[in-house]
Amino acid sequence: MIYKRIKAPVYNGIAIDPPKAMSGFTLQSVNGPVSLESFRGKYVLLYFGYTSCPDVCPLTLATLTEALSKLDSKKASDFQVIFVSVDYKRDTPEVSNAFVKKFNPSFIGLSGTEDQINQVTKEYGIYYKFNPPDPTTGYYSVDHTAIVMVLNPNGGLVLTWPFGTQPDQETSDLDILANR
Repeated sequence: MIYKRIKAPVYNGIAIDPPKAMSGFTLQSVNGPVSLESFRGKYVLLYFGYTSCPDVCPLTLATLTEALSKLDSKKASDFQVIFVSVDYKRDTPEVSNAFVKKFNPSFIGLSGTEDQINQVTKEYGIYYKFNPPDPTTGYYSVDHTAIVMVLNPNGGLVLTWPFGTQPDQETSDLDILANR
């Protein structure tokens, strides 16, 4: 009998091993309620942000778009990007949908009521805070946790990417996951 040494995969993100069981949730999309549980069997790339974000959110979604585009279409179909807006005051399902579709037509944008968003962010360990509005324009920013959470096909948290993770690093991690 020949034994082969098997090396554990080396991720660019922060691996969660064993995977952390995460609760499901249902929020609103432009096409009605969307339940996280309906994506069992796929990896979910979950990101919390807001559509008026001037920098971090668009850059994160652009990075995910680029990372997924570097996979062959079969592997890319194993992943679903879900964007959850924490800005329940401005981001309706229509606004969230229009925002994510600018990056990739397969991305899903969700929003909810204040209570729904508070419940989901608490369960997922996501911090957010509304800043005071500009007295002239009324624009306000929202501070928020800026990580992408990767949930496995059973809904367990297996990986996180902090803001600034590069597309090639994400592609490498996605490729490892798709080959498991």
